[in-house]
Amino acid sequence: MKNILLFFSLLLLFVIVSSVNKEKLYYWSDGKKHYLSVDKNSMLVKTKLGTDLQALTSRIQKADLSFSASKTVNGEIIIKSKTIPLDIDSIKVEIPEIESAAYGLNFEGEDPPIFINGEILLQAKPGVTIDSILHLIEGEYNSFVTRRYNTFKVLIRDWNNVISLANLIYESDLVSYCHPNFKASVERYQVVPTDPLYPDQYYLNQGNNIDINAPQAWGITQGVREVRVAVIDDGVENHEDIDGRVLPGFTPTNNTGFGAPVAPPPPANLHIIGHGQACAGIISATHNNLGIAGVAPCTQIIPVNIFNDWDIVTDPFGNQWVVFNEDIDDLADAIDWAWDDGEAEILSNSWGFVAQGANFDEITFAINRARTQGRGGLGSVVVFASGNSHSRPECNNCFNGVTFPANVNGVITVGAIYRNGDIWNYSSRGPQMDLVAPSGNLGGNGDVVTTDRMGNLGYDNGNYTDTFGGTSAAAPQVSGVAALMLSVNPNLTEAQVRTILQQTATDMGPSGFDNTFGFGRLNALAAVQAALPTISGPDYLCSTNAFTLQNAPAGSTVSWSVSPTHLFSGSTSGNGTNASLSPASWGSSGQATLTFSIDGGCGVIESSTEFWVGRAVSSIEGPYEMAVNTVENYFATGNPYMGITDYQWSVFPSGYHWIGNQGTNGITLSFSTTGLYSLELDVVNPCGARGSEIGIYVYNPWEHFTLYPNPTSDILHISLDPEDLGKGADQDFEVSLYDGQGRELIPAKPAHQETSLDLSRIPKGFYYVHIRYRDALLRRQIRVER
Repeated sequence: MKNILLFFSLLLLFVIVSSVNKEKLYYWSDGKKHYLSVDKNSMLVKTKLGTDLQALTSRIQKADLSFSASKTVNGEIIIKSKTIPLDIDSIKVEIPEIESAAYGLNFEGEDPPIFINGEILLQAKPGVTIDSILHLIEGEYNSFVTRRYNTFKVLIRDWNNVISLANLIYESDLVSYCHPNFKASVERYQVVPTDPLYPDQYYLNQGNNIDINAPQAWGITQGVREVRVAVIDDGVENHEDIDGRVLPGFTPTNNTGFGAPVAPPPPANLHIIGHGQACAGIISATHNNLGIAGVAPCTQIIPVNIFNDWDIVTDPFGNQWVVFNEDIDDLADAIDWAWDDGEAEILSNSWGFVAQGANFDEITFAINRARTQGRGGLGSVVVFASGNSHSRPECNNCFNGVTFPANVNGVITVGAIYRNGDIWNYSSRGPQMDLVAPSGNLGGNGDVVTTDRMGNLGYDNGNYTDTFGGTSAAAPQVSGVAALMLSVNPNLTEAQVRTILQQTATDMGPSGFDNTFGFGRLNALAAVQAALPTISGPDYLCSTNAFTLQNAPAGSTVSWSVSPTHLFSGSTSGNGTNASLSPASWGSSGQATLTFSIDGGCGVIESSTEFWVGRAVSSIEGPYEMAVNTVENYFATGNPYMGITDYQWSVFPSGYHWIGNQGTNGITLSFSTTGLYSLELDVVNPCGARGSEIGIYVYNPWEHFTLYPNPTSDILHISLDPEDLGKGADQDFEVSLYDGQGRELIPAKPAHQETSLDLSRIPKGFYYVHIRYRDALLRRQIRVER
């Protein structure tokens, strides 16, 4: 600790301003040079095996406030200096736990640094072996790892040489790509609203991930077209944060109410009207640097006020409260008007009956009409809060079960969880549950931030409230996600929307469906991804064919493009929902991506599909030489998307040899005679067959070794004649001695061209010399005489 403290203190006095900081480096990617500058204020170090990373990180951090250290993984630590350049050589002396180190690197501009970690990533071109690539950097690497798709990771001895060696390999033209295995900061692509109250909307996004993944969904879309959502509640009026998107609605008991909150409202000390306004904000508040952020800001709110008639009730003790007694037919009329006259695509309901036995066909049939006849027969999506009536000590009249109408078959029923993921004690539950979403407490003790009635007419004096909660706040989150889904794909049926929401939910509680959490927590990202318009077309493009975007929103503008363009002849971009594509006439093959861009007025989304163009492309991986009577495996490599249906292997000349696993992506070969053979492979996919081949040299190792004298009494000489093997042949081997029972008497020892075994202390008898040469094990009997 004292040494590190002294070191960093001295280093603070040694400020170096050097042009080295401006040193330019480059690496290859996308066929271009990408330039980097050295950042001597940061470095990545690799510690020796067994180092306590936590303790070392703590030592560095405590050494001087001008330095920071953060542990990564795999024995690595990032060290940063806030003021002065770091000196790698000095730091390695002062911290002996460091095995390797490298300065950080910066792209142009003020980017966070990236780091090299001693590894190179590459993909060999078809027909190129890793051995021929590694020959370029012989002596510079420790080992390599074979990965899928003919790709490799090479571990370089000296980190200082990683970039230059990667460039050397790439510029050899033996690889499709090659660059260092950079360690770089990665961020999730998501939209983070700048609305000032958004950080308080934990139900959308919070650190423990008990949220609905709203910003991740916004990374895909905030809405392509406007969706009509009916908020059936106590009324909604225009608000500064809904930006004029509250349409004229419906009040069943007042022909001129148009869904607005009741006027005049009940006495403020008895009841406050603002419930519907709070729900509407959760669904649709604008992302506009003002107030909160709604789940689906590209929605139109259709207000339907079912809490228009109220009375003041006085009990025998003089206590007063407000009661709302709506007729059943008024409630059914509200539902029917919403989907039929109001043309609502989604009906959001945060209300229900408290009585355990409540069930009214008038309402049930209205809900079923909405679900089957709404949206021109596709069905309007009906969302209900499960209720706040779960039995608990403070609620004597509560019951166990989902309240009506949330328990009607086909309704999307939503319960409430606490911000830590636990179910709220009040949240009604049962077999009709579908989803849960984060919410707050009841009775004005909630903590959900949302819109309030403007001024002092709502829950709080102001335009927003932070006391909303209950299953009332959970249901509109589901309504908002359903709006995002229908915004990108209006042709989804009501049943499809419900099924997607269920199947994409984040499982909670016991595995699978349960009566408490239903299918799990609402997941906006997964639901929107599953709802995106699909593309129909062939998986393999062998000749001119058409791809079609399905279910594009009506009235939207659609364009398309395909890449890489060299795989195609004719148009590679255009407008409309149909793309006619033709393979390049000269027969190139490869994986392609077709992307349709859809602009519906509110925003733009993209839908993509991948497919294979032309015949399969494959190469053969395996040794180019082998010993007689040994066994070697050979494999076909290639992109998994190219759809190979058959592998046809053959060997020429077709004399005696063993070939196994015909018709699969690998074979096993063994030869009994020496010579030069050709291994050929034809791979077949729906577009036809394509061939590749490699040459295999089969040799007899014993032809190149001489053991003498045999019999012997003391020294046995073993020599390799490299001239027989040709210039540049491998001249290294290992030799050991075994007795007739297979016991090792002399351990294996390495040799180059020749060596000898001292047998002077070996009793007379027969023994076996084992020679390991290349991939062969040679075994010859000798006799020791005395």
